[in-house]
Amino acid sequence: MKSFYLILFFVLSIGNIYVYQTIFTPRVLEVSVLEVGKGDAILVRTPNGKTLLIDTGPDASILRALGTALPEWQRSIDAIVLTSEKSGAIKGLPDVMSRYTIPTPIRFGTSAIPYGTRLRLDDVQVAVLYHGTLTVSYGVTSFDISSTTPKGIYISDGETVTRSK
Repeated sequence: MKSFYLILFFVLSIGNIYVYQTIFTPRVLEVSVLEVGKGDAILVRTPNGKTLLIDTGPDASILRALGTALPEWQRSIDAIVLTSEKSGAIKGLPDVMSRYTIPTPIRFGTSAIPYGTRLRLDDVQVAVLYHGTLTVSYGVTSFDISSTTPKGIYISDGETVTRSK
């Protein structure tokens, strides 16, 4: 009988934590401009927990960057966008494919998906304007990311954008 109450206690505790996180955790957009050497890689995490990887960098250094930016248990990415065929943007793709479950990458800059096309993931919109240049919108905020954007994490609550790290 003790084991039943012990199991019930743990189930209720886990349920309580889940409810607390769902109700009280602020919904924020997190955009990480990743350090991948001489290339580009941007990770977008929506307020609902979806992940979007934009470009994959020039080599396997993308795996180290993703390992730092994502929880260690996460082994899938919801969408991958490639903004160019240049090696600094796509050479890390085979490494990402070997480690994560991913859908077919979306290639911008083609006749089928020209630059300027908007991609919607939950409440977040991403417009790829050119190779490595994009606008991310959430709520009333909108901010531009390019190859000159400092590496780090940008967080938006839908009203303001702040940079951490």
